[in-house]
Amino acid sequence: MLTLNHITKKENFTFYVNCDIIIFVTRGMLSLENGGKEMTEVVINKAILSYHEANRYETIFQGEGLLGKKEHIKNVIKTSLAIADFKHSNVDREFLAVCAEHHDDGRVDQYRLLGKFWDNVVTHNALGLDRFDQFLLGLEEFTIDQSVNIFRDVILYHGRMRLANLSPESKEYVEIVTAADDFENACSCVSYLVHEVETDAKGYISQNPEADQTEVSNFVFDHFKDGVKFDKMKYCKTYAEYVLFAATLATSCIKKYGEIAKVALQQPGYGYDTILAGYKDVFRKTLAPEMAEEAYKVLASMIR
Repeated sequence: MLTLNHITKKENFTFYVNCDIIIFVTRGMLSLENGGKEMTEVVINKAILSYHEANRYETIFQGEGLLGKKEHIKNVIKTSLAIADFKHSNVDREFLAVCAEHHDDGRVDQYRLLGKFWDNVVTHNALGLDRFDQFLLGLEEFTIDQSVNIFRDVILYHGRMRLANLSPESKEYVEIVTAADDFENACSCVSYLVHEVETDAKGYISQNPEADQTEVSNFVFDHFKDGVKFDKMKYCKTYAEYVLFAATLATSCIKKYGEIAKVALQQPGYGYDTILAGYKDVFRKTLAPEMAEEAYKVLASMIR
């Protein structure tokens, strides 16, 4: 059970902030299940349930480098359920929570292979799918049904929906988990971006030591300003661009979810009075002065 340390109400939204966790619900959500819209129940395949029990996030995200992901998973589960209610989606909530919990399982294997989270070497999506498929192959018997197809699609295509022609059944689950992942990353990234730059955690310096790490292309800045997500593996060449990619998660959430995202970014969290203040500090420490000022103006003007 969550202990609610801070509550903010604005218009039709109530935000519960528990330390560094931002959870939002619509008014009436607690009394009207799914806005009066009947959920489509999914019978979860026994193989998925077995995998779920053997790979709980509290267990697999252990040790140095992985503990932070445990908090991320917990937040994505909560945010996925909140977004489903916000959208009045008819997805099965129990199955959605399972999908959200395992969307990043591939990060465990990625960290063990590389000692870091580098999708440009091998994607955590592919590793997560392989992890699940190998589990299936280790069973004495299993069947492939709709729930398995949806589960696999969430693992492989969250954050990468442009790469797939998803079935209508899978699309809603992948969309919600992707949105929750973006929303959580848009808030939590203020806690780690500066450290990643200082330690070359993403390898931009080691891969291109001559590059000006404060340089930002017009393409990246325009997408940040317009709230349009882009492929960071293709277009981010410097840490400044990587930081603005993270900030684009915030601007795209504002564009898609409007007031609910604006209010969330004005809540305290991760050691800052507001998430917006966190972005201001990150911009100041990682971008060229003029770009830092311009980027903050863009984000602040979208929120206020």
